[in-house]
Amino acid sequence: MLQSFSPRLISPTSAKTPVVRGARACTVCRAAKMKCVGAEDGQKQCQRCKRANVECVFEKHRRGRKPGSKLSDASKMLRRLEKGLNSAKMKSQSSDTTSPYHTDDLRIPSSQEGFPTSRSSDQPYSSSTSHFPSNELPSPMQPYQTPDGYPPSSNGSRNIPMEEDKDDLERSDEPLFPEKLIQENKRNSFFRTILNPESLPATAPRSTSYTPPPTNSPAPAGLNDPITAGIVNEKEVQDLFDLIFLRLNPFINLFDPTLHTVSYVRSRCPFLFTTLIMAGCKFFKPEKFKECQKLAHEFSVHAFSEGWKRVEVVQAFACLTYWKDPTDNRTWTYIGYACRMAVELGLNRYIAHPSASETDFQRLERRNRERTYLVLFVHDRSLSMQTGRHWMLPEDDLVRHAVSWPEASGTTIRPEDVIISAFVALSRIAAETTDIFNSAKGALNNANSDINYEHVLAHCNVRLTQWDHTWRQEMEKARGEKFHFSFLSFFRLHVRLFLNSFGIQSSMQPNSRQPPSLQALTMCCTSALESLHIVSEDFHGMKLLRYGQESITVMTAYSAIFLLKVCLLAFHFQFDV
Repeated sequence: MLQSFSPRLISPTSAKTPVVRGARACTVCRAAKMKCVGAEDGQKQCQRCKRANVECVFEKHRRGRKPGSKLSDASKMLRRLEKGLNSAKMKSQSSDTTSPYHTDDLRIPSSQEGFPTSRSSDQPYSSSTSHFPSNELPSPMQPYQTPDGYPPSSNGSRNIPMEEDKDDLERSDEPLFPEKLIQENKRNSFFRTILNPESLPATAPRSTSYTPPPTNSPAPAGLNDPITAGIVNEKEVQDLFDLIFLRLNPFINLFDPTLHTVSYVRSRCPFLFTTLIMAGCKFFKPEKFKECQKLAHEFSVHAFSEGWKRVEVVQAFACLTYWKDPTDNRTWTYIGYACRMAVELGLNRYIAHPSASETDFQRLERRNRERTYLVLFVHDRSLSMQTGRHWMLPEDDLVRHAVSWPEASGTTIRPEDVIISAFVALSRIAAETTDIFNSAKGALNNANSDINYEHVLAHCNVRLTQWDHTWRQEMEKARGEKFHFSFLSFFRLHVRLFLNSFGIQSSMQPNSRQPPSLQALTMCCTSALESLHIVSEDFHGMKLLRYGQESITVMTAYSAIFLLKVCLLAFHFQFDV
C-alpha cells in the first residue's frame, strides 16, 4: 500500500487531487492505524474525527528521541494513561458506534494464565482410584447469559488496550508470540468453541479429616460473601467446593484440599471465598454467576483501595484471571499486583530446613505460601511468553530449589506438587533460551547475526527431551494419572513450538525469500500437531476440556493458527509468490 503520493506518479489527466497526509496522526487515527487526513498537523479537525463527531486530539511530539529508539517504561505508562483519558473523552462526547475506526474489535485476549495443574481430591492417592473419571459426569449447565442490567467487566467495546502502543507494535522482527499471532488472525477465530459440553462429573466428596482452626476475618462493613448475601446456602457451597477441587483446581494447582476447606477459606479471607464461589458458579450454577462476580469485583476494589495484604488475597487476584470473561482485559494488572504483593509478603522465602517443632498445620500453611509463589512464577513467565513482555518475578532460592520441593512435603508426594516443580523447571528453560535470542533483538532478519539458531535450538530441544524424561519418572513415582502426564506433555509441546518458531521467524516475514530451517520447522509442526491431538483426544476424552482456563484456549489456538501460517509459507515457496 502506498503511504503517500509523489507528483511524478500522478497523471496530468487525473481529475482527483491527491490528499496529503500530515506528519502526525491524531489519537483516533493512531488507534485505528489509519491515515490522518485533513488535520494539517492539528490545525483543523481531521476527516475521520469530523465524520465521527469526536474530539481530534494530537499528542505532544516525543522530542529528543532518535529514530528507532524506545521509550522508557515510565514514559510508556504515561502515554497509555493519556490514551485512556482521550478514549474516555471520545466515549463521553459521542454515542456513535459506527465510527470508522470501530469496524474491528481492538481488544486482545489476555492470556493467562500459568501452567500448573492439580488433583481434585484429598483422598488417598492410589492408582486404583481415578480422580478424573471419563464416565461419571453430571449433566452440563448451559452457558450463562449476561443480564441486561449488569454491564460486562471490560472497559467497553471501544477500549484501547496497552498493546496498541506504537512502540509495542513496531516488532516485525520479533518472534511469533501467541497473543500477537492470534490477534493477527482473530477475524478467522475458528477456535471460538472448542469446548465440548457433555455430562458433568459425579460429585466426589473431599475428605475433611484435617480442618485447621479458623482465624476469624469477617468481611468489611458493607460487603457480604455469597452466603450472607443470600446467593447460595451452605450445602450448595460445599457441593461447589467439591466440584472446584474435582474439575477446576486440576488446571491451576493453587489449592490444597487438605487445607482449603470451606470453613478455613471463608474465615480466613471472604475475598478468596467469594472468588472461588464465583468460579464454581460459572460452570455449575451459571444462573448465580453474575451476582457472585459482582461481589468478587467489589471485594477486589476494596482489597486494592484498603491495601489488604495476605496470601489469600494474592490467591484471589490470581483466581480472578483464570476463568474470566473473554472481554475482561485485566489479567496483566491483577497478576502484576499479585506478584508484587507476594514479594512484599515474603512468599518467596526459602526454608531449607524447617523447624523440627513445626506442626502439621504450620507445614500446610508454609507450603501454601511457597506453592502460591511458585504458581505465580510460572504464571508470570507464561504471560511473558504469550505477550512478549518482560516477566516480573526473578529467579530466587525458592525457584532454584523447586526441583526438590515435592519431596519436602513430609508426606506422600502429590502429583500436583510434581507438576508445579516441573513447570518451574520448564519456565526456566524457556527463559534462558529466549534470553539468548533477545540478546540479538532486531537481528532476526540479519543474515550476519552472530547467533547460530540451529545450534541454540538443537541444545534447547535436547534439554526439553531430558525434561520430559525426568518429570515423567517423577510423576510415575507420585502415581500420577493420565491427566497429569497429558498436561505435562501439552505444556512441553507448547514451549517447544514457541522456542523453535525463532528459527523460522525470518522466513515468515513479508516478502522474505529465505527458506526456513528444516529442523525448526519440523519441530514446530510436530509440536503443534501433537498439542492439538492432546486437546482433542485426551482432555476432551476425560471431559475436562471445558474447565480449562483461558490460557489453554490461547495455546490451542496458537498451535492451530501456526499450522495455517506454515501452509501459507509452503504455498509461498512452492509458487514463488
